[in-house]
Parts: sequence; structure tokens; C-alpha cells
Amino acid sequence: MRQKHPNKLVAEYLNRLESAAAGLGRGRRTELVAEIREHVDDGLREAGAVDEVAVRNVLERLGPPEEIAAAAGPPPTRAGRLELAAMITLALPFVGWIIGVVLVAASRAWTGREKVVGIAIALLPAVILALSFVAVGPSSGADTPGGTAVATLPEEEVDGSSGGLGPIELVVVLGSFFAGPVAAVYLSSRLRRPPERTGLASA
Repeated sequence: MRQKHPNKLVAEYLNRLESAAAGLGRGRRTELVAEIREHVDDGLREAGAVDEVAVRNVLERLGPPEEIAAAAGPPPTRAGRLELAAMITLALPFVGWIIGVVLVAASRAWTGREKVVGIAIALLPAVILALSFVAVGPSSGADTPGGTAVATLPEEEVDGSSGGLGPIELVVVLGSFFAGPVAAVYLSSRLRRPPERTGLASA
């Protein structure tokens, strides 16, 4: 619903607040918009003016509508055993990654973006390693005129030596062991982030 107000800047501000608070219940959203409207009107009365400068000063003291809507929402879920288990298992290579990713996805303490970043950090080296093996493909062979593939061996294998992992594969493998702990540290830091303060709270 489009908000109406005698001042155009205030009306635009209230419309932004209405959109930002779309995730709240209808009753809570209506109550929030009415509360902010009252704050604005009270601020303008105290200022004794309704010119653009006075309006902008009042709105700046309240803060961005998006922050007000976020602060009015339900409090974030606190970290618990699920989050602790997720960070521990992420630090364990291979099987731990699978369990850790599932636990991270199930948690409500992290935002969707934080989950994506944490999971991407943990799995990126493994994905790169898998893609490198796919790119190399199976052992190459030479086709004979009759259509029969004859396997060819590299000179190293003919001489009895094996190529093993190349430097890129070795770096990726080593990175895989550190990616899980790095992801766990990132997710842990997001749990410890301080709560955001809004302009309304300080007004």
C-alpha cells in the first residue's frame, strides 16, 4: 500500500520502510510504519519547520528504513550445539565436509549469504581438483587404421618412473585440508558479529 504524507520526502521514506518490512506480519508492519510516521511528525514539530533541510535532518536521525525494518524483525537465532558441530565437522577432511555442509545448511544462526560463502570456501578446492581430473580425462590412446585404440605410455612410464601429482594438483590437495578450517573460522566470526545499531535506537 502506497503511503501518503503531505511531504514528498517523508512519503518516499515511508514507502521504502513499507517495502523493507514486507517480511513482517501485516499487523506489525502497519504498526511500525505508523510509529515511524509519528516520530517524523514529532521531529518536524520540534524543528519548527517543514522545509527540505529540516525533513532530511529528521530522516537521517531515524536512519535508513531498511535498518529499521531489520531491527523490528525477530531476533536472530543464537548459536548452539548445531553450529558448534557444523564448524567442527567442517574442519575434518572428506566425510566431515559432507556432514558439515548439511549442518551449516540446517542452521538458522547464519544468513543465506553466510552459508553460501562458508560452504563455497570449504568445497572449492575439492571442486577444482575434480574439474582438473575431468579436464585431463582418461589415458589417451592412438587409433590404428583399423579403428583399434592402442594405449601409449608417456616416456616417464616407459622408463619406469611415474609422473604422480602435478604441482597444481598437489597445491589443490593441500588446500583442501585447510579449506575446511578456514570455512569454520569464517562462520565462527559471523556468529560473533556485534548486533547492528540503527538510527532509531540512537535517536
